[in-house]
Amino acid sequence: MSSNALQSTQAVFTPRRLILELLDADPSVMGQSKQLLAAGKVFGFSTNQMRVALSRLVADDLLANPERGCYALSGAGAAMRKEIQRWRHLEDQLCDWSGDWNVLFTENLATESSTRFRAQTRALRLRGLQRWRPGMWVRPGNLKGGLKRLVADVAALGMDSVAGSCVIGQADSHCEQELRGLWDIASLRSKYAASIVELQEALARLDEPEQIPVLVETLELGGDVIRSLLNDPLLPDCMLGCDSRQQLMDLMKKYDAAGRERWQDFMKHLN
Repeated sequence: MSSNALQSTQAVFTPRRLILELLDADPSVMGQSKQLLAAGKVFGFSTNQMRVALSRLVADDLLANPERGCYALSGAGAAMRKEIQRWRHLEDQLCDWSGDWNVLFTENLATESSTRFRAQTRALRLRGLQRWRPGMWVRPGNLKGGLKRLVADVAALGMDSVAGSCVIGQADSHCEQELRGLWDIASLRSKYAASIVELQEALARLDEPEQIPVLVETLELGGDVIRSLLNDPLLPDCMLGCDSRQQLMDLMKKYDAAGRERWQDFMKHLN
């Protein structure tokens, strides 16, 4: 691997991220420090850098070190992996949409410049809610569990100031148009289409002989698409006017499976 390529890889990776990704890809192979250190060397990281990263990950409760030289995702690390893996089952959260809207009242949000406000609004947006009026956040009622589940979910995600909630069963045409306009549908469709093309091209590159750049891309591109899916508002297909989100999810699963195979092959050949 050339020095320029190695510098590019190190700009993308850190030892910490590499360790977490390796343990996620195949814990049965990568649970030994010997294997982790060998992988770090391939990616241009020194033994000391990798050992420091391992120690900090254990201290941060992201890894467990049950015996000398053995590591596994644990505590916060296992919980983080579980949340990230939620992207695989997003469609299972959806139900048929009857045209109703879920509304949360948030009159007691923190001031906009505060960290708490950012955490609160992030929790709302992670469940696809958009601000409609001051103190009112809304989304289509197409999530399983209905309003009760939605309120519980945003509370668990950090929204601690829901003052009340209700369902709008039927909106007049003007209100309906206003509600649908809260989401940039054209932008969502464009992002789906662009990600589909990127994944199709990346799938073709998985067979290229230059190993490290391909492995890095599986994490970079795969991570970008997964973050996008986890932040998707999960709007009904009738609002989107297409089934591109499902196409993207299916393609991402295919890319993820192929990428894991490439990683596992790489790890089996480590010295």
